Amino acid sequence: MLANISLSNSQNHNNVGAVVRPNLTEQPEDFQSELLEGFIKHPKRFPLNFRRLRFWQSAKIEINQDSNTGLTFSSKEYQKPGSIIEVTIPTRKEVHHFMGKVVMVKESDDSYEIGIWLVNAEDAPKLRIVEQICHIELYLNDKRYKEGPFLSPEKLTEEWISRFASGFPVS
Repeated sequence: MLANISLSNSQNHNNVGAVVRPNLTEQPEDFQSELLEGFIKHPKRFPLNFRRLRFWQSAKIEINQDSNTGLTFSSKEYQKPGSIIEVTIPTRKEVHHFMGKVVMVKESDDSYEIGIWLVNAEDAPKLRIVEQICHIELYLNDKRYKEGPFLSPEKLTEEWISRFASGFPVS
């Protein structure tokens, strides 16, 4: 069963069908977790699904210890450190899958910050690109909400790259 990380900051079901105003900050959230270097922080407002693999499924996974990239995300569900989970991140045209080992769980007021280390080092460049797409999509949505729907996505993407790409983690 997949655990769904909600797109909105509010979990109140009385607001079903309500339009949620985007967070209109000039700067995106920090890309990296302040807890561990090498981890990319997934934005809370972008959808992400995950599922913990059963023991017999995770026993088949070959863990590559050479990976130097991880992902952190918020979850309503606690995940046991050492568990192998599959993370799926949907973008416009496809769904991206990543396997990771839970290496960090930090409890906050209403959720957990989960940190996974990729089990396959070859997934690191793909994860970095997918996470940039997530941040760019949120930037496009926020700018269009604030300044109007007729803004060019190409120009806004170039703007995001010139302003924020240099601060995005390389590894």
